[in-house]
Amino acid sequence: MRSRFITVAASCGIALALAAPAATAVSDNTGEPIAVSEDGVAVSIAQLSPEQLAAFTDEPIAEAADVSGEKAEAGNMARAGAKTKYRTAQYKRGSALMWTRDTVYFGYNGNKVTSSKAWQESGHIFPNIAKNNGIKRYQNSAATHKWRAKNTIGAGVPTPWGDVKAYSKDYTHYFSGSKSGAWSWKG
Repeated sequence: MRSRFITVAASCGIALALAAPAATAVSDNTGEPIAVSEDGVAVSIAQLSPEQLAAFTDEPIAEAADVSGEKAEAGNMARAGAKTKYRTAQYKRGSALMWTRDTVYFGYNGNKVTSSKAWQESGHIFPNIAKNNGIKRYQNSAATHKWRAKNTIGAGVPTPWGDVKAYSKDYTHYFSGSKSGAWSWKG
C-alpha cells in the first residue's frame, strides 16, 4: 500500500509540474528573461498563462486622486495649514490572478510637502505569487518626499511535498511627490 501511495504521489507531482507554469519567458527586445526558474533555467513564453504573461509584460498603471481635507484628517494626517491639499498616488502591476499596488498619500501647499505616508497591497490566486517586500521613504525634504517600493511577482509549482517556487521577478518602484502637488512613479 505504501509503495502505491508513493507512486501515485510522484505521478501527481510530475503531472502538476508539467501542467503548471514553469521556468522563464523572454521579455521585450532586450533579450533579458522575464523570469528565471529556481535552478536558473529560462522559462519559455508558452509555459506561461496569458494572465501570468500580462503580469510580467504589461505596463503598470500609475494614477492619482486629490483627497479632501476631511478625508485626510480621518486618515490621521494632520493639516499643516488651511491651504494644504492632499493627493493619493498608486502604482499597480499585474493582473487579476496576481497583482501588487503601492500607494503614497501626501499633503502639499505650494511651499512644502507637509506630510506623506505609504502602504502596499497585493493579491494572488494559487499557484501565482505576489509579494510586498516593503515601502520606505528615503528622502524627506520640504520640496520633495521620495519613496522606494519593492515587490515580487511569480508562480509556484504545487507538488505532494509542498509548493516550490518555479520563477519570480523582483520589481522596485520609485515615487516622488513635490510641494506643487506634482508626482511621478518610475520603475
